[in-house]
Amino acid sequence: MRYGKISSYQTGVVVPLFSLRSKESVGIGEFLDLIPFGKWAKKCGLDLIQLLPVNDTGEEPSPYSARSAFALNPVYIRLQEIEGAAEIKFAEQPRIPYVEVTRYKRQALRTIFDKKKKDILADEHFHKWIEQNAWLRSYAQFCALKAENNEASWKHWEKKDKIKESDVLFQKWMQWIAEKQFLKAVHELNELGIRLKGDIPILINEDSADAWHYPQFFSLDERAGAPPDMFCYSGQNWAFPTYKWDNLEKEDFSWWRARIKQAEKFYHAYRIDHVLGFFRIWVVPQQEFTGILGHFVPSVPIYMNEILQAGIPRETVHYLTSPNFGEEQLNNWFGQATEEAKQKYFEPLQGSYGRYILRREYHSERAIMSLDEEQVIKDALLNAYWDRVFVPSSNEEILWPYWYWYNAPVLLTLPEHEINIIKNIMRNNEAKQEGLWGENGRKLLSVLSKEADMLVCAEDLGAVPNCVPGILQDLGILALRVERWSRSWKQEGSPYIPLSEYPRLSVCTTSNHDSSTLLGLWNEQDFDRDLYWKHIGQSSKTPATLAAEHVKLIIENLFNSNSLLAILPLQDFMALSQKFIPEDPDIDRVNIPGTIGSQNWSWRMPCLLEDLLEETELNGCIEELASVRKKRNLG
Repeated sequence: MRYGKISSYQTGVVVPLFSLRSKESVGIGEFLDLIPFGKWAKKCGLDLIQLLPVNDTGEEPSPYSARSAFALNPVYIRLQEIEGAAEIKFAEQPRIPYVEVTRYKRQALRTIFDKKKKDILADEHFHKWIEQNAWLRSYAQFCALKAENNEASWKHWEKKDKIKESDVLFQKWMQWIAEKQFLKAVHELNELGIRLKGDIPILINEDSADAWHYPQFFSLDERAGAPPDMFCYSGQNWAFPTYKWDNLEKEDFSWWRARIKQAEKFYHAYRIDHVLGFFRIWVVPQQEFTGILGHFVPSVPIYMNEILQAGIPRETVHYLTSPNFGEEQLNNWFGQATEEAKQKYFEPLQGSYGRYILRREYHSERAIMSLDEEQVIKDALLNAYWDRVFVPSSNEEILWPYWYWYNAPVLLTLPEHEINIIKNIMRNNEAKQEGLWGENGRKLLSVLSKEADMLVCAEDLGAVPNCVPGILQDLGILALRVERWSRSWKQEGSPYIPLSEYPRLSVCTTSNHDSSTLLGLWNEQDFDRDLYWKHIGQSSKTPATLAAEHVKLIIENLFNSNSLLAILPLQDFMALSQKFIPEDPDIDRVNIPGTIGSQNWSWRMPCLLEDLLEETELNGCIEELASVRKKRNLG
């Protein structure tokens, strides 16, 4: 759908669909809950609603772990809409029991399907819809086969052919119902003048219909992630396969184009998740657990000849890739446990005295982390395994820089002139990357941004290459500015970037689904409240805790930014009312990256949508803030 001309600063709200809560919803937010939520947004003077992904994830609660790039999640179907009155279950539970709700709804849907199967088979509209959605065939077969194999990964299926046609048809029918209900909600939002913004994850689960049906498009021997940063020393391993972009390009990116066209059925705008991955993606070997030993793809490698010609012997390169250690270094890592660690995990280096190498069977993070040892021993082994300057590739003549090469203990054992040669090689290699990344990002994003009439927004968080801002600007793609992270990190004191300097083509916000809420930020130990309080123009004493009037000052200030769109999480809007400020702000957090547990992807709004519509004071406050923003001169 076309977003339309933007003639004023606009304001929106972002919420996971699963977090919505109404008198009709069963345990989880549903597509049709968008109708009362749209009425609330309209009452508050908001322009758009942004959702997290709504793709089918099976029994995996993370909306970013899709088992289809095209299919909707049947858990968002309203049972009453197809069957009439139904039992309202899970209503009182404060968090979403995702697996229980998913199983209950799919079982209920199967019962309805079996009861109405004759009428469903006779419905010409259903069969016509199937013909119009080419992706549906492989998806339905995948889901039916997965169910037949007790939900095991397709790599481990024993039964690969024995599926009933009725099981395949059931999967197609659920998608038909889900799309009809979603489109009904979208139509009502259109009538209200509320635009809808979706979220397209860059990656797809390996255990997905797409990876199963299109293996030529996915690199299943590698995993995507993120390099180390100030928030995560060892980087991230998302456990999702990367793309074989050359194969996708040979088919004119048809798979990606089809994804965008599918999204256009529902959305006026969409967010490109991890847009930096279209410039270069961080790739981690399959045997590793963290992201520290990855490298960017595409990128210019370091060639062995280049190092040799600079005067570094091949033996030294091997040492910098797979080092050996002396007694002193091992003692620094293992302390009193050194002798026992040497016996269990190291072996003497042949042809030397007092030098040791890590045994081959422990040359992976997964092998080390699965050991029955205290964490302090595992950490010491990881330090030994990570001690390197180069990361090897499948080709012994090609190497990648280790992320922390400049701090590697092994580097400091070299003569000073060799250290300087290595530093020069690394600097030269780093300078070669920007042009390649810029060319790659422009090519791929041109396909996405020109395929549909939707407004395109990017999630460009992390270590942003210099080429990214200009290319997003050229392609008319909105960048993202999360205020707490929008700082001049290389300047002393890391001052906040003035809101007037945010790009016009950007979305500004207070927080996102992977961060604490605004209230939660205030409680974080390393957060400098005084610096932030001054940043928002306040000269009064910094409050120890945020009350509703403080939240209003913060949002009021953010709404003065130069960003075209301001889209805030529902939790931060609701904090404008003291009534909705929880005793523990962490309960309103959606996800904590790097953790697994019931606290993630299970947040439910603290009141019913029907009651939220009656929160006159809160709604009036939001309307006032949005109105002032809208009236500003766009220039």
